[in-house]
Amino acid sequence: MIGAEGFFVGKLAENIYNGDYMKNFFVPIVVVIAIGMAGLVAIRFLGGDEDVWVCTNKQWVRHGNPSSPMPQIGCGIAWQEQTVKEIGVTFSYPADMSYRKEIADDAGRIRTAGFYVEKGSLENPTYQLYALYQPLETVTEKELDKVKTGMKPDTVKEAFIDGIKGVEGLIEISGPKAHYSTAIIKEGRLFTVSTWPPTEENKRLTDQIITTFRFE
Repeated sequence: MIGAEGFFVGKLAENIYNGDYMKNFFVPIVVVIAIGMAGLVAIRFLGGDEDVWVCTNKQWVRHGNPSSPMPQIGCGIAWQEQTVKEIGVTFSYPADMSYRKEIADDAGRIRTAGFYVEKGSLENPTYQLYALYQPLETVTEKELDKVKTGMKPDTVKEAFIDGIKGVEGLIEISGPKAHYSTAIIKEGRLFTVSTWPPTEENKRLTDQIITTFRFE
């Protein structure tokens, strides 16, 4: 007659042989790990520990460890809308910036239509967006190739303004005239948006403003 000890050893050997022992050993561990991971996810997202910038009392506050730089658009500052009928475009920009328009015409025919969005003094702005439209000059897509020749090669990439594909990159000009430029062909006419000074922060701000551009 087999004793209790013999029965246990025999049963253990049978479980190992059938794979039940390993299964019974690992299943609880997997369950514990899954519960732990679910808890960490819940703490991270429900506890509000996302790595983001949070607008608090009209100031950007680091929450966690965000990989992106602090937003350049004023925290809590409203945006205002502007329409430039000579170009046929409506866009928005931060209300703490200034806007001005420049129109050049020949005997009543608009030769160039441009506008500025700026921050800082007029003589030495800390940020300047300059858009230029040339309605009298009909161009083809090859014009974009000409634009690219003046750009630093490793900065050239595809860009869009209101769904119209174009190019963007850093225009390398010696001295203080270097600037970022985005160019598209709008109904056969060249339309460019420039950013100066050409810092990454200013470029990000221009990108945000460009997303609001809507052509008629």
